[in-house]
Amino acid sequence: MGDTFLTEAQLRVLRLRTKGLTQAKIARKLNTTRANVSILESRARENIRRAEKTIRLAERLKAPVVISIKQGDDILQVPERIFQAADAAKIKVHQGTADIIAKINENAGDKIHGRSATKNFEVALTLEGEILIS
Repeated sequence: MGDTFLTEAQLRVLRLRTKGLTQAKIARKLNTTRANVSILESRARENIRRAEKTIRLAERLKAPVVISIKQGDDILQVPERIFQAADAAKIKVHQGTADIIAKINENAGDKIHGRSATKNFEVALTLEGEILIS
């Protein structure tokens, strides 16, 4: 499969899992144990998670607009801050206020409680208008 973060064995297991096979059936098919299939699948999914996190970090590093959200900030005020920063940078934001708040709740859920930030985090805006939460 070339230059990826997955081994051939991990790829085989994931392909078979996406076809609906159980770990036990994959183990029989590959002449190995279910425990080995479980380990391969777990490590593959972790490698994918880490690769996705790396991609998000790379996108964040290229983002021309970054807004720092501090502990205690009102989350409902963040969309207006994003819109103001986007206007200044001449970037079109493709989401409305409700969608931005939903995205913050989804991606920074452990850093907010109710309307308030409980931990510091950043909201970045790409040149394409995509909002990234880190």
